[in-house]
Amino acid sequence: MKPKILVSRKISDLAEEKLSKEFDATLNPKDEPIPESELIKIINDYDGMISTGFDKIGENFFNNLNGKLKIIAQVGVGYDNISVKSALEKKIKVTNTPNVLNEAVAELTILLILATSRRIGEAYNLVRTDNWKNQKPDLTKFMIGNSVTGKTLGIIGMGRIGRMAAKSAKAFGMKIIYYNRNKLSEDLEDGAKYYSDLNSMLPNCDFVSIHTPATAETKYILNKDTIGLLPKHAVVINTSRGSTIDDDALIDALENKKIYAAGLDVFNNEPNLDNRYLKLDNCFVLPHVGSATHETRLAMSMMAVDNIYCFFNEKPLISEVV
Repeated sequence: MKPKILVSRKISDLAEEKLSKEFDATLNPKDEPIPESELIKIINDYDGMISTGFDKIGENFFNNLNGKLKIIAQVGVGYDNISVKSALEKKIKVTNTPNVLNEAVAELTILLILATSRRIGEAYNLVRTDNWKNQKPDLTKFMIGNSVTGKTLGIIGMGRIGRMAAKSAKAFGMKIIYYNRNKLSEDLEDGAKYYSDLNSMLPNCDFVSIHTPATAETKYILNKDTIGLLPKHAVVINTSRGSTIDDDALIDALENKKIYAAGLDVFNNEPNLDNRYLKLDNCFVLPHVGSATHETRLAMSMMAVDNIYCFFNEKPLISEVV
């Protein structure tokens, strides 16, 4: 009998086809969210699960298991929606999909850098609302933004995505500095300057971009005190996790022009982000679309399926979390 696999949300067609050939797969073709209470009721019929960041797989989920579930393969590099501690206690494997989304997230980081520095959100809204014609033509004031060429980008978290973003930023003539738990080797630094102390790096940043996982250590890494160290012309970019930023502190800095702008793709409590962000002209916001390319989402879906295949065929997992 083939192992039963639950796929909590719609994943790429090719990945679903591959999964269905090897397993007794329950798909979600209409992409209807499964409420936490319903997921807890049905999961005990399955040997494995392919999850997404939309699923709440907390302590309560694991406490209600009957022992049948053996693996959760998350489609996404982040897995803060899963109680890894509970999974470890129940001896359930958890995998994610790292590396295949590096380029896509780095591309979006550059998009946010350009959009914030050149005030693209404001400019776009002027045209969309038909207010362009009402603006006074002024060569020194109308939609004047900042160039990125020659500016300094500070990266918090110089992992694979951080390094890819740095490489792309260098193509725009930006200088790279970074804060990381450990100093990288010279070849991985690729000319970037290392700071062992975040507070020492921030005053030197024209732009600061976060590329860390969501952990207790990174929660509110940008807060009232650290944001206060940034120059008044600085821009905050976040394509990692919303929990890395204290919303009150960032919103206060944006409202009172303590910094120039922010470009955000991730938020606390998303999709229910703090509505104050939506009222700020100097904040360019996106709905967590860092990995949203056809190529990337296919690769992520395939990696999750491959992790399931490897587990049930007693092969080494591709990307084991626990």
